[in-house]
Amino acid sequence: MGILSYMQNNTDMETNPSTGPEEDEFPAEGEDSGNTNQTGEKPPEENNENTPPLNLEKELPSPNFPFSDSAADGMGSSVITVFPKPIIPCYLCGSGEYGLVRFLNAAAGYYPFLIYISNQIVVNGLDNGEMSQYGRVLAAQQTITVGGLNGYVFIEKQITVNPNRAMTVAIINTDYGLDLMEIEDVPCNGGINSGCFRVCNLSITNRRVHVSLNGGVITFRNVDYQQVTAFQYVLTGFYLVSVSNGNTSGGNLLLSSNIYVRGNASYSLYVFNWSNVEDAIRILIVEDRRS
Repeated sequence: MGILSYMQNNTDMETNPSTGPEEDEFPAEGEDSGNTNQTGEKPPEENNENTPPLNLEKELPSPNFPFSDSAADGMGSSVITVFPKPIIPCYLCGSGEYGLVRFLNAAAGYYPFLIYISNQIVVNGLDNGEMSQYGRVLAAQQTITVGGLNGYVFIEKQITVNPNRAMTVAIINTDYGLDLMEIEDVPCNGGINSGCFRVCNLSITNRRVHVSLNGGVITFRNVDYQQVTAFQYVLTGFYLVSVSNGNTSGGNLLLSSNIYVRGNASYSLYVFNWSNVEDAIRILIVEDRRS
């Protein structure tokens, strides 16, 4: 079980100051980071080929997605500061209105994805637990294509980009393969003395979770799979965030992490799988501060 956390948009405080920044640069045109086969598994030998064009083949098989009763042994909790990968700062922008779009890879069992918007690559190599920066996208119906590094298509789906609105598009596991989930990033301004906090459960193996801050000062109970809670106001300060399994009678603790809530900031806690077994989850806490 792992915990990932970072701040996005005009933030200057690291969750884990002891971890040095490792900024991800947008790959140069034609640069690739590896190959996968049709099931999302890497071949024995990787060839550094150019990023494939969008002449992609539709996915037929889905990767093996076994379920077991417990997580793999030897996996301890850790706090990692990650820096989101950028997408093109302005995409399909012209004289029209635009919205903000970012991508989250919350899918377990696959190697990194290539993401296209209307046939143009915008993210190259988005791994599990990684999120892109916001990019400006023309407000309209846009086709999102998620492919493997070998040019294989897993998802092709239309989303609606609304003018002057922000959204997170999450790649998630479902019972029938991969899907995209649109999450509206509603602004929530709590003022100088409070922030806003919400929970989004994207874990297919833990379809109901409880989240509490400081042992129950703030509680989100029975957050179902694909549910996004409303924001709750939280006073500024340090908090212990705990995530428990809502499918068990005792609600056994799965993981916890310390965060600092700042005034006039919004926090989204995403729960998702790092492995395809029950309780093998990680959390990603994203801080958004918009001017």
